[in-house]
Amino acid sequence: MSELFLQISVTLDGYIEDRDRDIEWMTSDTSFDAFITATLQSIDGMIFGRTAHALLATFWPTAGTAPDASADLIEQARLMNTLPKYVLTHDKEERTSWVNSHPIAVNDVLGLKQRSARPIAVFAGAKTAQALLQRNLIDEIRLIQYPLILGAGTPLFDADGKRRNLRLTASQRFDSGATMHRYRVA
Repeated sequence: MSELFLQISVTLDGYIEDRDRDIEWMTSDTSFDAFITATLQSIDGMIFGRTAHALLATFWPTAGTAPDASADLIEQARLMNTLPKYVLTHDKEERTSWVNSHPIAVNDVLGLKQRSARPIAVFAGAKTAQALLQRNLIDEIRLIQYPLILGAGTPLFDADGKRRNLRLTASQRFDSGATMHRYRVA
């Protein structure tokens, strides 16, 4: 059985987007590009919530064709467009034009983990992350924490009243000041 990890950017106060649902606060950092490329090269697929999937589907199909695209961005675009993308939804009839995208329900995730040889990543959507955590389907949390306090916005974790013990297994600092912390879910 493969592992499922959550990898997501978050502010110091725990928000993944500001009160206007904007994520422009995430800075560009070339040392971060190699990390993202390596992550994409190591997985068998990725899970998104519907909203995040729809937003990403407007960027990635042509991202690698920009004249100023770096080698990392070209490779990331290739991987984002060829790897399976699973859209967590209540409507399994939902369709998307982004190649290799498949609607799934939360109850399908365990079977997906059982069929995959390599890890599966959850990259976006607070509600998606919360739903998978509540069902104990996430094995590792990789938080890319930016040195920023927004004061309001969309929190990554909800207040469900359930305690979850985590064990820090690695940390990495990027040139922008962002840090990535990897936690095993106990």
